[in-house]
Amino acid sequence: MSEEDYWATLPDTLSPADVARILRTGVPAVRRRLRDGMIPGHRLSDSWIIFKSEIRAWLDSTSNQPPHAATDPVDVLTGYGDELSYRDLMQLLGKTKQTVYIWLQQGVIPASNVGGRWIIFKAQLRRRLEESSNQTTSPAE
Repeated sequence: MSEEDYWATLPDTLSPADVARILRTGVPAVRRRLRDGMIPGHRLSDSWIIFKSEIRAWLDSTSNQPPHAATDPVDVLTGYGDELSYRDLMQLLGKTKQTVYIWLQQGVIPASNVGGRWIIFKAQLRRRLEESSNQTTSPAE
């Protein structure tokens, strides 16, 4: 199986168990490494959101082999329009409708409720994902 075929078998949003299988380690070790920022992830409420594209980029950056090509920064929102629906969030975050609605109602995910319809603006969601990332960035001086 080629590397691309392998990654194609995995969902876009990974669970800690998925990452444990990829890394051939246990789920508790993955959770600890997520908490410590060793493995890239986003903490929303009590859940870890782990994007396959970020895991791939992280593994490439830790490889002892030269990269196949120049890597651009990972943007998990690339394929989405400026406004997202709850269905888009379900797909992006790999969560159920119930979880997405709870997060919207609690303000975990920034959104506007217009006439009973949730509208999630891409720019606000991008900021929340940056804020919730366990990867620290040094402020420019």
